[in-house]
Order: sequence, then structure tokens, then C-alpha cells
Amino acid sequence: MIARALCWYWLSGYEVHPAAIRCSTDNIVNFFGPVILHEFAVFSTLKDCQRGIRSASSFDSRMDACFHAWTPALRSSVASAATVANRFRVPISDVFQVRDLFRGDCQAAWIWSLVSVLLLLPLVVVCGLFVSLLVEQGKLSINLSAVERDRFEQLTGLSAGVVPVVGSRPTNSRTELDENVADQGATFRSEAMARRNFEESGILPAVWDSRDQWWGPLVAWAFRHLEWFQSNVLAVISLLMLAVLLASCRSWSLFLLRLNSRRASLISVIAIQKGIHHQVLRLGPEDLDGSGMDLAIRLASKDAEDVRAGLIAWTEAMIRVPLELLCLVAIVSSIHPLLAAQTLLLLVVMWYLLDCEQRDTHARHRLTADRTVNAFRDLIDGFRSARLIRGAGIEQTQQHQYSSQLSRYRQLASDEDVATEQAAHPRTRVVAMSVAVAAFLLFLLATNVMLGQRNMTAASGGIFVTAWGMAVLGVLSLRPHWGKRHATILATENIQRYLQQAPTVGQAVGSRFLQPLSQTLHLDSVSFRMPSGRILLDEIQIRLDAGRTYSLVSINRLEARTLALLLPRFIEPQQGRILFDGEDIAWATLESLRAETIFIGADDPPLFGSVLENIRLGRAEYTPQQVADAAKTAHAHNFIVKLASGYDTILTGSGDSLDAGQRFRISLARAILQNPATLIIEEPSAVLDDDTKALLVDTYDRVCSGRTVFFLPTRLSTVRRSDQIIVLHEGRVAAFGNHANLVSQSSRYQHWEYLNFNEFRNVD
Repeated sequence: MIARALCWYWLSGYEVHPAAIRCSTDNIVNFFGPVILHEFAVFSTLKDCQRGIRSASSFDSRMDACFHAWTPALRSSVASAATVANRFRVPISDVFQVRDLFRGDCQAAWIWSLVSVLLLLPLVVVCGLFVSLLVEQGKLSINLSAVERDRFEQLTGLSAGVVPVVGSRPTNSRTELDENVADQGATFRSEAMARRNFEESGILPAVWDSRDQWWGPLVAWAFRHLEWFQSNVLAVISLLMLAVLLASCRSWSLFLLRLNSRRASLISVIAIQKGIHHQVLRLGPEDLDGSGMDLAIRLASKDAEDVRAGLIAWTEAMIRVPLELLCLVAIVSSIHPLLAAQTLLLLVVMWYLLDCEQRDTHARHRLTADRTVNAFRDLIDGFRSARLIRGAGIEQTQQHQYSSQLSRYRQLASDEDVATEQAAHPRTRVVAMSVAVAAFLLFLLATNVMLGQRNMTAASGGIFVTAWGMAVLGVLSLRPHWGKRHATILATENIQRYLQQAPTVGQAVGSRFLQPLSQTLHLDSVSFRMPSGRILLDEIQIRLDAGRTYSLVSINRLEARTLALLLPRFIEPQQGRILFDGEDIAWATLESLRAETIFIGADDPPLFGSVLENIRLGRAEYTPQQVADAAKTAHAHNFIVKLASGYDTILTGSGDSLDAGQRFRISLARAILQNPATLIIEEPSAVLDDDTKALLVDTYDRVCSGRTVFFLPTRLSTVRRSDQIIVLHEGRVAAFGNHANLVSQSSRYQHWEYLNFNEFRNVD
């Protein structure tokens, strides 16, 4: 079962991260329950088949029985693995689809990744040739047969001298030698050896030594056609210039790769932010306590940036580095497969040692840092006991105790300094082991080079070392990007979870146009609970006359706000009905309901755009004169015309230089322009100046005439001017009446008034 679980783990590609650790027991049972039951079913099936296998007589029959028993189980395991893979599907694929890899900026990132890899190959060869030139210094001694002489001349374009090899008897004269050569023509040509010593020949030794390598023809062509490579000094200059050119071109390709990666990730993140904004428009009206808005802001800022960082890392490093490593490993394997395997094994061991040491030292550093912080907190906490110590007369004892605490703190701080240094620099034994491994690798390489093996010359050794060095650098550059993967997955999961939420309010099928409220508003056994289960409204039963002014008050402000948000159906009651003139608003079109039932939020910021567009909300049917008339009714016209561009002044959404009272009056003008039958006004909690308060009194007198108005008041004058006050407490209507009656008869209302309007409420 453990092996099969590991198979699931591998096939699903799932990795444990902090979010999985924080999951509840119910989620674990819900997920792993079917898997465990499936395992027991498979196990039972195999136990039944085991008896049939043991009862088989011959080996062949046992093998057939084993095959027939395990085939269904294997198929079932694959199906389970697919189920796990679907459940633990990496959510980043929902953000960055596979098809996005082959178009646009991501396709350009792929292209520049390939370009950087293609530039890496000649750069490795040039570095190897440079190392070979430094080691061999252009010296080459050849002793070639006729076949090798022809190949040497073909590769290098140089001629090799021929020195006849003496036969079985010595020759005494020139004539005898000529006759012997003439008689044995073909035999002598086959036995003749080319011997020649080259000095200061540039990369000629590397050309000849690399004749059987994949880069050999290209190096030989460069040597034949470019005289710069045929002398030591010019070859050094040429190789350095070529290396700089290749490195510069590769740096430019990496720059373009990073640029296109950022552009591709930015496009995906913009799509995410658009989705979050769309979801805010759907779920925002249901947000009672502002927690949903805080979540959306965090998702659109921090989590979206985490996703972008992960996408950048994935498109920048996860595409390029594996290709580079594959090419570099292919290079070293083509030079010396056995040595490449040995080197890879030792490098993995060295990396494992360093990684274990790093994790261990960081864990010790965190532990010592926590101990130091706790010790320092104990020192500070002792200061708060001064009155008790002086009163008890135990100053001397406490001084000794404080000194011992200081000594402990000093020791812990010293241990933290040591742990910090160890976290920054590995311990000596790990460094020594790493150096020993590196020295052993160099010893293996030097041994192969000095033995003069044909597949490990100075040029091959230089390319071998350069390729492995660049491979190590590639792995090191990949590791920081890989660490961002978990943060990206968590951020993507949070975003996807938010985007998949469905609003609780929707327009019913067959909904009809709702007439404006004109007679009665009836709340029939209305109940509402928070998602946490907290009761805000508990079977509210009340009937209100239209055309009057009401104040909704409650000690818990959420209760009154919940009742106000139910009227335009920003939220939906879990129980009961809300009737406008006997018509259930649940069956009304949202457009007709919200056109005649407008909610003015205290914290609603101006929209991005001009003041004119903020008031008429982009509706072209309202003329500028109508907008100005509405602003005059809300007493906003005077300060608007004093702005830099008057009604054409652009507001950025944060309110610019407008104070809370000015923003509130713009919201009032917006509602007045639409002339609704029902108006819900949530007053700002910010302290308003006396002039603004006086202007609001006149505005309310104009607005409340001829319509139903509900206030969520923060000013006592607003409460006093209301026709009726609805006092809510623990989800029920605790009192109902005007201010004069409630202030003398309702203890709940008296308590609410004292909490909000007593003169000492803002004294710290």
C-alpha cells in the first residue's frame, strides 16, 4: 500500500505545502476516505487471487494466475492515481494555460531560451579551447601513418613530412635506397610515418585532439580559414574576443528572455486582477463587515504579485535551465561517459551535504533567535513589577535575579551571533568535505588528461570542466526560483477559491418589474446569519408606512446595516420575505428594485473620472444642468465650482483633496439626481465641521420630502428628526418609536445613545 501511495504521489505531482498542513480533519477524511476504502477492496481482491496462485501446479500457470490477478489491480491503481492527480491538480494551470506557452510573449521567451542555449554551446567550446591553449601552449608532436597523415592535412591544411621507416636490412648508399623504394612502392608507402613537431601553433593541438568530437569539424574549419588561430598570441586574443562576444550575445538573449517572461506573466496577472474585480462587483454588495473587501485587496495585490513572481520564475528559469542542463550533460557524456557519471554522482553528494547543512543551520538560527527574543521579553517584563518590588522591599533580590537574566540573555545573544554566522557560511567540516569532493573530481579529470587518452585531451578536459561549472551555476540559479513555487501555488489556490465563489443574490427566472414603494414595507419573519453562523436578524416582523423617515440603530452596527442592505437585495435573507406594497422583492428584477431603492454608503469613494461623471454615473440622459441642480440640492455645488476644473475636475478614486463631508455630499447629489422612491443613507463616521452639519440638515429636509428614507445615523440630530426609530438588539426589534418616547421608555435605546453620543466617548 505504501508503494502504491508513492506511485500516486509521483503520478499526481502533488507536493505538501503549509496549506495542506492547515487543512481540517474533515477534509482529510473526505479526500483519503475513498482512497483507503479502494485500497482495502483491492487488497481483498488480491488476497482472493493469492489462493488461486498458490494452488497452481506449474511455474507457467502461476505466472498466468499472477498476471490475471494483478492486471485489474494495476488498472485500478492507475485510475486512483488519476483521481488524485485531478484533486491535487496544480492550480497554476488555471492561470497559465498550456496553449499560452506557444503564443505571444511566452513563445518569444521560448525562442530566446533556445537562442541562449545555442549560444551556450559555442561558449563552452571556446572556453575549453582557451584552457587547452594555456595548457599545451601550441605545442604538438605527431607521428602519423599514411591514413592519419591525409586526415591531418585535410583537417588542418598543413603538410606533414614523411620519414621512411627502415626495413629488415640496412642500406649503404643512396642508389640502393632508391632501388629499394622503387621495388617496394606500395609497401613502403603503407609503412611510412609522418613525424613533425609544431611550436607556437595556436589551437592546432586542440584541432587534432578534437578530430573525433562533435565540435572537431567546426574548430578545424576555423583553424584552416582564420590565421588568427594559428599562433599563440593571436589565438589567445581571438578566443577572448570570441568568448566576450558570445557572452554578450547570450546576456542580451537572457535579457530579452526575462523581458518577455515578465510581459507574459503580466498579461496573466492582469487577467487575474480583472477576474478579481469582476468578482468584487458580484460579491462586494454582500460584504457586511469589510472582510471580503480586505480579502479582495490582498488577493489583487500580494497574492497576484506572488503569482506573477512564480510565473516569471517559471517562464524565465524553468524553461531555460532544464534545456541548458540537458545540453551540458550531453556534452560531458559525449566526452567521457564514465567520468561524467562519476562526476554527477559526486556533485549530487556534495549538493546534498550542503543542502542538509544549510537547512540545519537555518533551523538552529531560528531556534536561537526565538530564545533570544523570549529572554529579552523576560527582561522587559520585569520592568512592570517595579511597584510590587518596591512595595515588598525586595529590590536587592530582584537586582541579583535581573543580573542572572542578563547573563542568560548575553549567552543566548552570543549563541545567536554564532548561529547567524553559521547560517551565512557553512561549517568547516562541510567546507572541507566539499573541497575534498571537488579535489577528487579534479584528480579524476587530471588523471584522464595526463594518461593521454584519446577521449580526454586538454581541450576535452577544458570543455568538460567548463560544462560542469555552467551546469552547477544553472542549478544554483534555478533553486531560488523553485522556492517560489509553493508561494505561487498557495496564492493561486486562494485566488481560484475566491473566483469560484457564487453570489447569494441573483435574479429569479420569471422575475417582473417592481413598482416604486408607495404604501407599506413589510418584513415578514426575516432572518439572516453570517457565514460563521452568527445571528444578525432573527425572525424580524415589522410593517412600516411608506413616505416616512426611519433611523435604524443597534449596539452591534452590523445588525442595522444588515437590515438596510436587505432592502435593495444586496444580500438575501435565509428566511422570510420582504414585501414592497405586498410584492415580494425576491421576484422583482434587480434593475427595477435598485433603481428605486438606492443605498448611499458612508465609505463609498468617488469613482475614477470627473466630478460630472461621478454624479451622473455615465448616464448621458442627465444633462449638466440637471447634475448642477442635484449638486445644489446636496449643497455640493459651491465647493465643486471652486475645484481646479470645476465639474471637469478628475477624481482618482481616493478622494484627492476632498474631505469626508464633501465626498458624502457628492454621493447625496448622485442619489438625488436619480430621484428614487426609497433612499438609504449611511452617515459617515468621520467628524464633520459645523458648516457641513448645518448644510446636511437643510439637505435632509429637501431629500426626505415625498419619499421613504432610512438612516444609519452617526449624528444625534439625524436621529431626532426621524419619524420613527427601529432599535435592534440580538437580531430582534427591541424598541420602536420616536426619539422622545424611546429616550424615556427604552433602556436599550438609552444605552445606545449613551455609547454613541456621550461627551466622554472619544476621550482616551
